Amino acid sequence: MNNIYKIKKSLKTPMILATLISIPVFADVAMRGMDTSMLVMALTLMVLFYLLTINNILRRVRITDSLVSISGIFGSRRIPVGEIVSLDGMTMGTRQFMTITTKKRNFLIPNSFADFSRLIGDMMAVTPEEKQGGALQFLRDNTVERKSDIAGAWITVLLLAIIILVRYFPR
Repeated sequence: MNNIYKIKKSLKTPMILATLISIPVFADVAMRGMDTSMLVMALTLMVLFYLLTINNILRRVRITDSLVSISGIFGSRRIPVGEIVSLDGMTMGTRQFMTITTKKRNFLIPNSFADFSRLIGDMMAVTPEEKQGGALQFLRDNTVERKSDIAGAWITVLLLAIIILVRYFPR
């Protein structure tokens, strides 16, 4: 087995658009001649926004027979299947997570990945049954499609577009 899972394309598109549209918005904020402390705060938020967005766009989970790898802009975390102590599921409202527990760390994989139920199935296939929690099967069979994530991303794009229209085309 060698399967790679990425964030849903329906989430990537508005995230990329929001990132591109936000560049002139942040540039306008930076050029307004604010106090140094406000400028530093705005630039810090801007950099944080871009880093988190790029990390979400590039995020991947790779599952092989012997290794689970979770990668993003901040590096890759390799989890040997033999080191997994517990594999379970968790639901908070419409947010769902698969939890991977090792002796040293805990990992959460959100349901924003494409084919989340298949991802859970692949993890169940490589992990011994005695390490699988009871909520995992329920989570795999009852995956929630989070339309609010997609709607929220498109609302962000719309708001940024309105800011640009009002700022650069006031009449």
